[in-house]
Amino acid sequence: MNFWLLERFKKYNTKPALVGHWGQFSYADLVQLVEKIESEFKGLTGSTTTTIGLVGDCCPASVAWLIASERLQHWVVPMLDHAQETAEKLNQIHAQWVVITEGGTWKIYPRASTGTLQVESSQSLPAHHAGLVLFSSGTSGNPKVMLQDLSVLLNTYESRHENSLTLLSLLGFDHIGGINTILGGLAAGSQMVIPESRAPEHVITTIKKHQVAILPATPTFLNLLLMAASHRLSDLTSLRLITYGTEPMPEGLLARLRQILPAVRLIQTFGTSETGILKTESPDADSNFLRINDPHVEWKIVDDELWLRSRTQIRGYLNASNEKFTADGWFMTGDKVERGPNDTIRILGRTGEMINVGGEKLMPTEVESVILSVPGVIDCRVFGEKNAMVGQTVAVDVMAATGQNWETLRALIRQTCRQTLTAYKVPTRLNLVSAISTNRLKKQRTN
Repeated sequence: MNFWLLERFKKYNTKPALVGHWGQFSYADLVQLVEKIESEFKGLTGSTTTTIGLVGDCCPASVAWLIASERLQHWVVPMLDHAQETAEKLNQIHAQWVVITEGGTWKIYPRASTGTLQVESSQSLPAHHAGLVLFSSGTSGNPKVMLQDLSVLLNTYESRHENSLTLLSLLGFDHIGGINTILGGLAAGSQMVIPESRAPEHVITTIKKHQVAILPATPTFLNLLLMAASHRLSDLTSLRLITYGTEPMPEGLLARLRQILPAVRLIQTFGTSETGILKTESPDADSNFLRINDPHVEWKIVDDELWLRSRTQIRGYLNASNEKFTADGWFMTGDKVERGPNDTIRILGRTGEMINVGGEKLMPTEVESVILSVPGVIDCRVFGEKNAMVGQTVAVDVMAATGQNWETLRALIRQTCRQTLTAYKVPTRLNLVSAISTNRLKKQRTN
């Protein structure tokens, strides 16, 4: 049980903690919610450990239930409210209770469970530790069920120093990145703003209204911001820092962000659902290299793939093979990386995305970065296409700016690629599309 977190909340007292469409809750309000949950739920379950399906997006009640579940030593499974998907997940985890949250309120429902989660002895949690169960995105197959030691995870935030800067939370509460943003910010005494919508225009309005200083985001979302309202970004005078992760950052996009937001620091972050959040640093604001600087994390590169071993590593998958974990605790991330100077690395993409053109291999991000630098290109996705002669060729979906002549733009893209890239990397087919498929995110990474 973590005692330090509520004591810290009591110290922050009336400082605003969470702000959203449901209103504003102080740190003292959060303490009251946690204590109310502990009293109410302990009366229902006694000292028996149970599995709780926590349904709802990030709000004060969801945060309070996460903290209370750890203090009561239960297993908690955050999930968004998508009817059929939620029902399937509740069955899969054999939830004994369902808690539905909204704002500062909740409803508790007992649930008849047909079994219990099957956990191998090597994955079991230490005595008096709570469990956090997360589902993977499922973009590369059925979602994996991952067991995290919630007590260990919470303890990693104890070293956070007080920080009064306002922070916007974009990632979902069912994702390790979203949980990390919320817990890290609250441990530091920050004001956390939860936008009602993740539409770029609404996010910009929210940043201005609440004077947000820190924006954790994905490169894809940052690109959407540029597409939707680049003319409004210069008005975000409160913004001091953007952290980006979950996917590789194209150099062209990074350059555009630096140009439009010259006063804002851009820092790359990295983590995985399996190993938790890594402390990293960016040696250069204009570079997409990063340095892992975390005393609780070991890393190495094996055949160009990043391997990690961390204190906050999951206990394992509960519904899938654990072959990505070695016997001595290394996790094979599936991320292809490139070494840089002074122990830096650059994430090139997922190894499964690699394109093989007649034995010559390339990562889509290298070509995407070149195409994104072409005026008139809003977004793009590079992928391999089967070819009888060379195995694969390079194809690209292109999203063009409104009013842009496609034939002119296509010719400019070809010309730029031929001048910049080796011949086998030049796309052989370009498609004009109205939107870029989200399948480009083969596997979620965390901020």
